[in-house]
Amino acid sequence: MDLKRMFQAKETKKEHRIQFQEEIQSKKSIKQVNPDSRKISMLIKAIENSNEKMIIPSIDKERGKISYPILDQIGEPIDNVDFLENLASENFGILKRIVYERLSVCNDHPECISPSVRLNCPRCTSLDISKLHLIEHKLCGYISENKNYEISDDGKVISCPSCKTLIRNANREIVKPAMWYTCNECKENFDEVTIKLHCRIADHDFEISDSHTVLIPGFLLKTLQDTSNSNISPIGTPLKKLLDSFGFSSKENHTVIGKSGSTYHINIYGEDEDKRIISIYLKNPNGKNGNSELNSKIFEVLDTNSTVTIMIGFPSISEDDKILASNYNISLISEQTPDKIFSSIKNILSEKLQN
Repeated sequence: MDLKRMFQAKETKKEHRIQFQEEIQSKKSIKQVNPDSRKISMLIKAIENSNEKMIIPSIDKERGKISYPILDQIGEPIDNVDFLENLASENFGILKRIVYERLSVCNDHPECISPSVRLNCPRCTSLDISKLHLIEHKLCGYISENKNYEISDDGKVISCPSCKTLIRNANREIVKPAMWYTCNECKENFDEVTIKLHCRIADHDFEISDSHTVLIPGFLLKTLQDTSNSNISPIGTPLKKLLDSFGFSSKENHTVIGKSGSTYHINIYGEDEDKRIISIYLKNPNGKNGNSELNSKIFEVLDTNSTVTIMIGFPSISEDDKILASNYNISLISEQTPDKIFSSIKNILSEKLQN
């Protein structure tokens, strides 16, 4: 991702975002932004298998480049942030965009993402300034500037110049009652320095107040939290074997693009040679109620032409839920133990897939 290009585009970003959202809502541009569903599935698996459980950027401060190495695992250019932004859009909702880093850059040269911090004398602007401390040796009461003490290369006080005692524990034996700066050019003493940023590309200083900030995004996988349910983990492998026994090739965390162009994430997905589809969903544990969750899945079921749709994770099933599910050929499972969940799914498939 080229930061200069990103900076130049920032002024119109809001306008583009509004336009993009309007296009999504009106379904005018869905097909133009849909990534390869196979790559989406690969990306989800790569995130779940990563140590960070998220997509983190690699920041090359020397070249002013931002990349996402995880994209290399799915055959996408590592600087293709648009691929990730699409998956974080309202149309997909697979990723959640977060602020990973915010960098201060020069307005004229935003590609320089690692400006130096410079401390200047507030009187003559010289960089040749020194930090001074008053140091008190508790044992003898001697007080003087740090330059009069014997100081090691790493800045530690070695001994007291008055009583010649070695300083073994600085935290206990000395105190620093005051600190200030001095300019070695104009000899001025001052309490606060002037802080400026230095653009290394054009070799010029600029004020912090004149700097511009560039946001470096990271991306979280929404489904890691939205569909978390420990009950499915013990039966994931046998469940896929069960689908195989019915002649269905199965996948976990599979992404499907429906007839409308919308994208859906299915926890367990199966498809056979006759193009029949089995979709098994985990109920969102953070969902408000079962009816709301069912409503959100109705269009998805119709849009993906699922032959069998099963939802797991309902602690109880109300009459309203049963009626709604029945109307749209959705099977709800209220069992909570892996054995009972597996048994219920087996019975549903046996019934629904009869020729």
